[in-house]
Amino acid sequence: MQKLIHGLLMSIVLWSIGWGGEVKFLPWDRHEFSPILGQKFSIPISLGKDMNVTVEIYTPDGALIRTLGGDKYLKKGRHLFEWDGKDQNGTVVPDEAYNLVLRAVGHDGNVTVFDPRKLSGGVVQRNLDPRVGRDGKIVYRLESPSRVMIRLGVKGGALLRTLVTWKAKNSGKNIQVWDGYDQDHLIKVSRNRKLEIALAAFSLADDTVLTTGNRALDYFQYCKNRKLVSSMAAKSERFTLAKERKRLSPFYSRTLSSMREPRVLITFPSSLPHDKNGIPVIEKGKKVRVEIRLDKRDEKRMEKVKYEITFFDDLEFIAEEEMGYVPISWVWEPNTRKGKHIFTVNLSSFEGHVGVKSVQYIIK
Repeated sequence: MQKLIHGLLMSIVLWSIGWGGEVKFLPWDRHEFSPILGQKFSIPISLGKDMNVTVEIYTPDGALIRTLGGDKYLKKGRHLFEWDGKDQNGTVVPDEAYNLVLRAVGHDGNVTVFDPRKLSGGVVQRNLDPRVGRDGKIVYRLESPSRVMIRLGVKGGALLRTLVTWKAKNSGKNIQVWDGYDQDHLIKVSRNRKLEIALAAFSLADDTVLTTGNRALDYFQYCKNRKLVSSMAAKSERFTLAKERKRLSPFYSRTLSSMREPRVLITFPSSLPHDKNGIPVIEKGKKVRVEIRLDKRDEKRMEKVKYEITFFDDLEFIAEEEMGYVPISWVWEPNTRKGKHIFTVNLSSFEGHVGVKSVQYIIK
């Protein structure tokens, strides 16, 4: 029995060494390039024996878009592949972070796969220390290439803008341009003494390549046009294999489309008078019924997600619906001071989404 257990353990050890040692990526100096400018990305690999090797290129949502190599056996040692930033159809891919997977077949027919998505990535980044410069730019540092979320609001009050929604960023110093305003361009948030920056990030998988410069092609539209099917199985397996699961972000194994922020709409009664700019005018001391709903493009995606709705008047908290649903019709007594005011709604899901909407109203 002991010999059998020892034999099984040895086979596991040998398989592990072969899986990580017979074929692997070698370190590269940079993580991003601009294929739209004609740049190419060099991918060095190492083989422990003669093998037929392919480099598979996947979208961040796990759809295979390009395969390099595979046409011949390569000798043991170092080899170099090159990617021009195009998919299998010859289209320059949109700006994103693409995962590389090695697949190799030996002369004995055994297949070896090296997939960094299962072994790395998703680690929550600490000590980001975001700062706003005098020019309004937000500066922060990343220890490794990561996905970043930046939200802006006032301390103890409303969230007012999602500036970056889980965008792939390179390691080192990062600068995020910001005009200083809220999402609806009504409030100069950067001048508020209670300005608060919520910045979160998690690392990308090792051997990930970032493409830049292709502003003409939207990632989500690209996936829709190509009818790409998402598969997050490899990233989900990361949570099973990881020893320190508490340090991993749950967003790592979610598709980018599921992480998009919902668009909130606020509608005042059509019976209210409006000024020349279309701002609703409310009589002092009167209650008003407002309707909160989602953009139709987000309704289906969010219908199974639990969330809460929070209401703010001139950035001050006024009410909350803890088990929110939309559309919701809410009766509210506005600020009684005459003049222009701002009504803000935050829709916060239990899965990390935040929808933000602010509108003006006038008290006469």
